[in-house]
Amino acid sequence: MTIDVFEPDAELLEISRKMSNVSIHRKPTSDGDSSIKLESLSTMKYILTTTCDNDKIYKSARNIRKYLTQGHSDEKSVNDILELNILSTIKELLQKSFSNTDIKFECAWIITNIAAGTTEQTEAIVNAGLVDALLNCLRDSYASLDLKAQVAWALGNIAGESPRYREELMNRQFTQLMVEILTDIFDQTFDDSLDNISYHQSVFRFPDEEYYANVESLLWALSNMCRGGFCVAEHYSSYLPVFEILSKYIKFDYPKFEAEVCWGLSRILYNMHNVREFHQHNEITPELCERLANMLEYKQPKVIVPALRTVVNITSGPNDCIYGLLKTNLLSSLTRLLDPMIPNEIRKDAYLIIGNLAAGPEDMIRHVIEHKLVLINVVNHICVPGHIYNEVSYSWEPTLTHAYYQKNDEWKVTKEALWIVFNIISLGSDATVSQFIQEFPTVHIKLAALLHYFNAPLQVCEKTVEGIISLIQRSNKLVGEHFEGCKNRFVQELIEAGVHKIIPAVQNAHHHDGLKDLCSKLDNLLRASEEDLSKTLTDICGMASAFGLPTIKEIQSKGNKRRVLRGLEDGDVRLIENAVGNLCI
Repeated sequence: MTIDVFEPDAELLEISRKMSNVSIHRKPTSDGDSSIKLESLSTMKYILTTTCDNDKIYKSARNIRKYLTQGHSDEKSVNDILELNILSTIKELLQKSFSNTDIKFECAWIITNIAAGTTEQTEAIVNAGLVDALLNCLRDSYASLDLKAQVAWALGNIAGESPRYREELMNRQFTQLMVEILTDIFDQTFDDSLDNISYHQSVFRFPDEEYYANVESLLWALSNMCRGGFCVAEHYSSYLPVFEILSKYIKFDYPKFEAEVCWGLSRILYNMHNVREFHQHNEITPELCERLANMLEYKQPKVIVPALRTVVNITSGPNDCIYGLLKTNLLSSLTRLLDPMIPNEIRKDAYLIIGNLAAGPEDMIRHVIEHKLVLINVVNHICVPGHIYNEVSYSWEPTLTHAYYQKNDEWKVTKEALWIVFNIISLGSDATVSQFIQEFPTVHIKLAALLHYFNAPLQVCEKTVEGIISLIQRSNKLVGEHFEGCKNRFVQELIEAGVHKIIPAVQNAHHHDGLKDLCSKLDNLLRASEEDLSKTLTDICGMASAFGLPTIKEIQSKGNKRRVLRGLEDGDVRLIENAVGNLCI
């Protein structure tokens, strides 16, 4: 079972959404870098629309493109071109046959920068019927790779504008055409030998920089098409080959390739979350798992962030899709990302991965338990951000760095650490739980200390109380089964830490019915555990409920949940609507 966590992120929303094309390294001009003046555009339009001289057409198209690319394209320069009313002419040129593709390349470049503009400017491209003309260029077996890459860039900008355009492009087989092009390149590259590429430690590089630039454009456009925001489940069969080709291109050792591939893979996985047919036919290869784990160990943040999101979305899926990750050095790679000096957004995702693993069957929980450094970081993050706990006064005191903490974001990291502890204690076997509490004998005190901070967010309070309840019940069971008549030291130490005394204050801090119920059950459980352990363990005939006590079965039902992150344009629109109800802190 999974929980959809709706987490709108303005920065992630803009990543790879649209991009102007201002570089001219592919097609150097012979007339220097002289700028194109606004007043000369009308002359270029006249030539473009009246002459049959291909050389003059090419020069006019190139100069119009240069007007857009001589600086970073802005709204005004794009409007200057739109006011020429030449889009129908551009469409005709894209549909004509030429001895080479230079004219079409310049036309595609013009469209790329117009489509990188405002919503109205992109709509002008779509309304002019240029989408079909661009798609036909991709289908043209005689078109150069330069042209196809530029066309893909233009269509990628259109795809980045809205879910409606992405759905239309999906229906017109844009992703299918892109997969075919990228597959041909990949197969040619690896045909019979490795002569065409540089090989080092299971990753590859192109010797030709221009070849690299074209593939980069193709991957960026395909990744943009992997965004959701519409009824994506209906298109699951179209996402299968996209996932497969992106998994292959992760072999190349270029940061931009790696970032775009990971964004694409991540987006597909949360688009296809809970789409059974997709997961039945999709393959997450051992090579992909190994590469992702290695990226997390060695790469920089621009690659680590999308790689983390990919792994997050793998671990929110079916168990069968996750086991490949357990055969890698994933948790060792994640260890370096758990350090408090690492940006909190990266730490949060790293902890979410661990939490999703700990929400799985026993072998996955054991895999987490066996990584002691991971658990040390987890337990150390059960704290109030920017504060130190004073055990004498039972209060949290701000540190010197308190003012620099992004407290809301840091609380998210604390919440993820709490989820991990809760999942291990709730879902682990008796042997696993026993090992955990032996290795971290003060974890209950850290949980109790967190309750003394009444300004903690609601979800942190809830998960802290749930963690204490789960720990009491599981330790009650261990003590009751092996040491009849003995007291549970965890219960005694929690009472000594004053947990039962602060429960009313925790309830009053939020005035939330769910938290109030949890606090009531914790209070009852502490009292019952102190009096008679056997009373807390019975699940028969609703006796536990009659006493206001949580049952082990109830606790485990709350732990058996993996979480998937969703943003404003991520996943099936129907699932986005559901996730909005689970707004996180």
